[in-house]
Amino acid sequence: MFKKGKAALALASTMALSSILYGCGSSSSDNGGSASKDEKVELNFIRWSNGPALDNEEKDKVKRFNDSHPNIQVKMTLLPWDETFKKIEMSLASNSPVDLFYWDVPAYAWYKKGLMKNLQPYFDRDLKMSDYDEKLFEPFKFDGSNMYVAPENYQTLVLYYNKDLFDKAGVAYPSENWNWNDYLEAAKKLTITKDGKTTQFGTTMSLGAWWGWMALSQEQGGALAPNIHDPEKLTFNTPETKNALQYLQDLIYKYHVAPDAAQSSALGGDFLTGKIAMYVGGDWDLGNLKDKKDLKWDLAPMPKWDDKRVVPYWVGGYAMTEKSKHPDQAWEFIKWTMTDNQETLAKQQSWIPVNKSALAKVETPAWAPAGYQTARFDWMKYGNIGDLYHLKWREAQDKAISPITDQIFANKISVDDALKKMDEQVNEIISKK
Repeated sequence: MFKKGKAALALASTMALSSILYGCGSSSSDNGGSASKDEKVELNFIRWSNGPALDNEEKDKVKRFNDSHPNIQVKMTLLPWDETFKKIEMSLASNSPVDLFYWDVPAYAWYKKGLMKNLQPYFDRDLKMSDYDEKLFEPFKFDGSNMYVAPENYQTLVLYYNKDLFDKAGVAYPSENWNWNDYLEAAKKLTITKDGKTTQFGTTMSLGAWWGWMALSQEQGGALAPNIHDPEKLTFNTPETKNALQYLQDLIYKYHVAPDAAQSSALGGDFLTGKIAMYVGGDWDLGNLKDKKDLKWDLAPMPKWDDKRVVPYWVGGYAMTEKSKHPDQAWEFIKWTMTDNQETLAKQQSWIPVNKSALAKVETPAWAPAGYQTARFDWMKYGNIGDLYHLKWREAQDKAISPITDQIFANKISVDDALKKMDEQVNEIISKK
């Protein structure tokens, strides 16, 4: 999923770039994927940028595929996250739609409009599903039976902590047995206040996104809806979700172990400043942390609520447009990412492979601290997809969930009142036809 830039270019700029990329159409013929063995096919592929290191890995992947498949050449375009989906949307309305794109939740709208290829026939023909953990793929069976996204990698959340700060405070390092009360008690001991000013915080509000506090609710048995696909109603105002959000709000305003917005700004940064003892973040943060030589850090699994742990996970993967002029060649690239390229993915260590044999070959890299293996890979025992699929879900997040959550963490609304507003506003949005 997962580093998503929020800045978007103006529509005019998007249209101008689109005309450059797609104005002349595909260089291949309209043969519905039946190109001859000697015909060279060019596939247009769009995905968002994840920064220099990960972008270079993506470019290398495309190059290796192109080198090994001389008659299929993938032409990749990297764009900011928001612009990516605008560009794909425009291509889908054209006579030469993009062939492939990297999946994320906004694309669910295209599935609903019949613009995404059903990949199940290809899965049935070419893949051995015992090579994968099928239950983790279930969310991508949007209709309950067929795969519309081809998973390539997993991403998840872990607990990062600053070992130097723990050592100075004489606090035991986090373990896989920790619950959220252990987390709070450690955060209290790791928070330093001098002359009325907090100079070091035990933690941050990194679980402020909906999938963060929803995980704490799910650990108590809570859920927004019985089904993540097209739920007719979402229920926020429950004891479990109230407990989760109250716990997080209290970290800031009752226990003062996490900074509010002003305090966070005054610190001049996040965990990398060395002034925050621990936080829950994506395993994609490893790329930044492994190069931070002056920070002694480690990682552990997310804490449990009482005795139950739920960890959100996401799946990175590929989707094919229904009107791709070369579906068989597009599938060849997709299949390659799920098979031949999986061992390379395991060696690179940036993403978690979906192929079981490749996953088994993942070795702890030389730069990784002691908790790496357990924190990064044991989540599969209790992972829960960190997404919800509904045509109005993004609108609900932008117009209701995020603004109301921001009010909670600015202490401008009680959790009780916030959840009542979420129930009312979100369900009004998703019920609109």
